[in-house]
Amino acid sequence: MQPHQYALAAGIAWMVTLIILPFLIAKARRLAYARGFNEGKAFHDQSLTLQLREAKQAQDDLRTELQRAQQTCELELAARHTKIVALQASISELDARIMSYTGLAVTKADYDKLVSASSTMRLAQRTFKALQTEAEAARAGTQADVIDELAKRIHLQLSSTPSATTAGAAA
Repeated sequence: MQPHQYALAAGIAWMVTLIILPFLIAKARRLAYARGFNEGKAFHDQSLTLQLREAKQAQDDLRTELQRAQQTCELELAARHTKIVALQASISELDARIMSYTGLAVTKADYDKLVSASSTMRLAQRTFKALQTEAEAARAGTQADVIDELAKRIHLQLSSTPSATTAGAAA
């Protein structure tokens, strides 16, 4: 072959290379992009899977903690209920003791305090009348009447119970 043919063959080869090279480069670029996209997608999926696993673990931990808290609350509630029942039983027992001593839940000292409160209300009624405040005077008189009525009922109960004075002092 002649040198000009070599030059012509080299030029043709160069032209074919320049024509085919953009297609090859584009193909390589698309393959690299697709490979990178798939790797990125796989990495993203792995990170989401890891986050999901961590979230599920945290949810399980919180669920366990909630169950523990509910059990603790139920135990405390049961203990409080038991204490309430015990206190109610104690109150009932103490009421029964008081009633067994006197047959009444009140004593002579209670009667004396009611009589004293009634006399104080009568004094307040007279004071309000002197100050010319009729509404307060009427209210004090009404309250004194109610206290007197209650004191009379207590006195009747105490007088009908034979051991009221001695048992009341003991209670």
